[in-house]
Amino acid sequence: MNVCGPVPGKPHCIPVITIGGFLGAGKTTLVNNLLAQAGGRRIVVFVNDFGAINIDYQLVETVAENRISLKNGCVCCSLNDDLVRGITDFARQSSPPDAIVIEASGVADPRALDHSIQVLSAAGIARAECRVVILDAAHFASQSYEDSEDLIDQAAASDLVLLNKADLASPEQLAALKAVLEISAPGSSPVETTRCDVPIEVLLQAEQNAAATVSPPGNPKNHGDRYESWSAQSGRLIDRKEFETFATLLATQSYRAKGQLRFCGEPEALYTFNLVGQRAELQRVTGSSATAPSVMIAIGKAGQLDRHALTAAFARTAVQQTAGPDRKFT
Repeated sequence: MNVCGPVPGKPHCIPVITIGGFLGAGKTTLVNNLLAQAGGRRIVVFVNDFGAINIDYQLVETVAENRISLKNGCVCCSLNDDLVRGITDFARQSSPPDAIVIEASGVADPRALDHSIQVLSAAGIARAECRVVILDAAHFASQSYEDSEDLIDQAAASDLVLLNKADLASPEQLAALKAVLEISAPGSSPVETTRCDVPIEVLLQAEQNAAATVSPPGNPKNHGDRYESWSAQSGRLIDRKEFETFATLLATQSYRAKGQLRFCGEPEALYTFNLVGQRAELQRVTGSSATAPSVMIAIGKAGQLDRHALTAAFARTAVQQTAGPDRKFT
């Protein structure tokens, strides 16, 4: 895996989650699930519907001042400037939001949002946290060729693909859809969901500052039977090449991972690591502590995380003792 980094923008700029998918796939349901798990985070939702009456705006369960309606157009085209201005206005508030969620219209291509987010990232205002595409697993095969091909293209450019309505799909339908994704969108990370019920940690990792130790995420309520977490900590400097190998293994077993790392050759620098799906980024933290340990956390499907293999691979990245004893935990 090629770990990108450092990424542009400021470490504290607002994380943005984009949600795409065909009409009725479950986008608004996912938004409401995320808001229900906000846990004190302030999450601003931009809802776009291609019509004069924005029905989804009425369905999103959040307070009005944190909800933005983009009517009569798609965020992929005519309303991009409005979107950039809206996010910029929120970022300039005295108490900016902890995250922004953009629910694209069912006829919009969420890939076209990337340019706007890149502009915001270059300005240190916002950054791409997770690009999600939702597929209706129960009805995907019945969609037209043009629609299904477009959705597969969107899935190939996303970080995570939710195979929603998995409870209504037959094992054969799920297997067929996964086979299509494996061939046509090999970089996608499919997650089976029912009513888009997924832990918020899969889409949004809590921010960490340089002086704080990353705590392992607890399994969210009602998700413990389907998701689990792994974490490890080391007081040693990290070898970059060995870390690339570790990150490749991590991407095959987890949906989401984050950490703080100190590398050989730069013992005074601290980097944040962010992995979502197959996309991995490194970003240098300013004003970091020279004695902060390296810490990793990950969340994945229950039974999919090989704790022993991940712990051993992470241990192989450490090459030089720097501060305090090593500590590993799961």
